[in-house]
Amino acid sequence: MIRKSVDRMESKRDFGCKISRRKALTTAGKVAVTAVIAGAVAGVGGYLAGTSAAPPKTVTISVPAAKPLKVGYVYIGPVGDYGWTYAHDRGRRWADERFKNVESSYIEKVAEAECLGAIESLIAKGVDLVITTSFGYMDPTAEAAEKHPDKYFVHISGYKSGAAGNAPENMSAAFAEFYQLYYLNGLAAGAMTETGVVGYVAAVPIPEVVRHINAFVLGANYAYKKRTGKNIKAYVDWLFEWFNPAKTRTAATALVEEKGADVLAFTEDSPTTLQVAEEYQKKGKKVWSFSHYSDMRKYGPTAHLTGQIVNWGPIYLDFYKMIATGTWQTVDIWTRIGDYVPYRWRRPVEESTAGTPEGTVYLAPLNPVIPEEWRNLIKQRYEEMKELLFEPFTVEGNLGEPIRDQDGNVRIKAGERPDHDMLWSMDWFVEYVESKLPR
Repeated sequence: MIRKSVDRMESKRDFGCKISRRKALTTAGKVAVTAVIAGAVAGVGGYLAGTSAAPPKTVTISVPAAKPLKVGYVYIGPVGDYGWTYAHDRGRRWADERFKNVESSYIEKVAEAECLGAIESLIAKGVDLVITTSFGYMDPTAEAAEKHPDKYFVHISGYKSGAAGNAPENMSAAFAEFYQLYYLNGLAAGAMTETGVVGYVAAVPIPEVVRHINAFVLGANYAYKKRTGKNIKAYVDWLFEWFNPAKTRTAATALVEEKGADVLAFTEDSPTTLQVAEEYQKKGKKVWSFSHYSDMRKYGPTAHLTGQIVNWGPIYLDFYKMIATGTWQTVDIWTRIGDYVPYRWRRPVEESTAGTPEGTVYLAPLNPVIPEEWRNLIKQRYEEMKELLFEPFTVEGNLGEPIRDQDGNVRIKAGERPDHDMLWSMDWFVEYVESKLPR
């Protein structure tokens, strides 16, 4: 997620607010190479000496093990947040388990102003690769890459890389994108809402969060309008923080009590919103929510509908392999549904992998409480997205209607799909959102 803190970065992407984000070398120990010097060699010596051939000799040659790859991670939050940082650390461990010959470490809870110092401390410890995991870490990462051309750097969620031509060749950028999954969550929300009102507990008003809100609301409106003929109403409550369970609880409760929302989505690094929904369920009020970054079902077993989950591991493993094999190439990776899966082609609905772990981004399990016709549509769209046969930000994703902003301006018309830059810089709400976007 493009991370983190209200005071983390100033850029043209902040809408005027000072805010920002957030088996190549599997060699064990020493390799013992045993060479048997057979009678041919020994026999020559014996022949020259006028004696019979000597018995074969066994010589053991010790070859040093390949040097472990050393990787250092810089985290914006605590590894136990159950959200953004927890997911990155889980991805680190996933990659380490599969690469074997790697030593990785991390520094957590690093303020963005302290990022460069954290990077330098990792380099002083001899790391080969530094991975920084907050949008506000972008410029310090580029600075370190310039200063240390013999090291490698990966920045998560930014736009600077050697591939893009705005950073040294030893720096890459990567991101795992959720807008498609948020649209599918929206379909589930629109299928389940009884009030016609959905709520969103939002962290910081940056393009990433805005496109996720828009995708969720478009999906919710699609399903709700298909059911009732009415448009959905969506309300957004901003935290201006990435991790604050107390404020999240207040915001989620207000969306239910004051706005009438009975489905809650969120961008905040704790399971609090889902827990609030579960508490309402226990009191007999049907309120629904989702997983975010990790599988959070245990925090709301009744209220949980589905959710967006990430596995950063395959991305990290790719970089491990490139460095270990001397095949580094600067890249800008933006993964979506279907990337890093063994079989990325769409499957029939009855064989859909929606709701099972795969690739870098995938759906949490679908709650059977979602009506079958909508579960089937979610699976169908999930499979179509693997081949980009369906995209949320199209008229097809909006019941054949152009996508308009809150002022009625057409932003996406028939035959159009937003490109990377439009998605990356989205600074407007779709017309079904009642709340205003902070400027």
